[in-house]
Amino acid sequence: MSNFSIISRPIGTVQNYILQRNDGAEFEILSGYGGGLNAWRIPVASNGASAAGKLDLLYGYREGDDIFKMGPDTNAGCRLCPFPGRTAYAKFTWRGKTYQLINNVSWAPHALHGFLQNQEWKFESFESNNESCTAVFTCDWPGAFAGFPFPFRATNTIIFTGETVTVTSSVKNTGKTDMPYSEGWHPYFMLGEKIDGLTLTLPKTSLALLDSADLPTGNFKEDTRFVGGRKIGDEFINDCFCLADQSGEAHVQLESDRFALDIWQKAGNEQYNAIQMYTPPSRMSIAIEPMTSEPDALNHHRGLIVIPPGAEKTFTFGFKFRVK
Repeated sequence: MSNFSIISRPIGTVQNYILQRNDGAEFEILSGYGGGLNAWRIPVASNGASAAGKLDLLYGYREGDDIFKMGPDTNAGCRLCPFPGRTAYAKFTWRGKTYQLINNVSWAPHALHGFLQNQEWKFESFESNNESCTAVFTCDWPGAFAGFPFPFRATNTIIFTGETVTVTSSVKNTGKTDMPYSEGWHPYFMLGEKIDGLTLTLPKTSLALLDSADLPTGNFKEDTRFVGGRKIGDEFINDCFCLADQSGEAHVQLESDRFALDIWQKAGNEQYNAIQMYTPPSRMSIAIEPMTSEPDALNHHRGLIVIPPGAEKTFTFGFKFRVK
């Protein structure tokens, strides 16, 4: 007998799956839109009371219209591949050939977040036991586009225990030539209050410096703002932090007076060696995004991953909730 189940609960017309633990803990995967990590609800005791409510730890889409109104600008929860962040002026050069992408944002002349962030993902399987459950989703890029003629299959494997989530993403080159690749995820984390009062702790990193078009220059500077932890306050963050120690696991801590989140990513050779962070205007969430490199890797090639035909690469990150 398992403590977990999976149900289908569309948001409007968009397919959405919910992983449920018997006590009410839930994790939503918006498979119909980018495979998005859409909601994470944990039962917690109310302040000064024995009654339990649910704390939602991920910003996402709650109504059908939200997805299409807000999705292109927020990309909340989505997997970003075959490139995260901006690709400069919607084009890149690879092995002597220039490829023209689509300028898919209104506020800059760039291509943003790859091709799968708004695509439908296929539900493949669900397994569970008393301790956890595992759901698997896939999405195929056929390569029938001159701007990126490299077919691949992306797979998301999500392990949910209630208080923890582990996301393993893999990509397999299904084409006949080497494929240039980079990737990331775009979750927005919440702790039930404005982020101004939350304490943020980062590992040692270098800040990727940007030019006037918000593109990485290739220059870096040490950034110690949140090393050791401090309150976010009214600081606006829209930066890429590159890990000083690119081995093992890197951890970001987000804490309120009552709750704490540990957001971790596997670093190392051809792994998640950068963290993009963004504070949206509402100040009710913060995007903490594992990425394989700073943006525009298809052009500058720092941290660019080359996947041979038939080969597969795997990346892992996750998050853990606790009551203090």
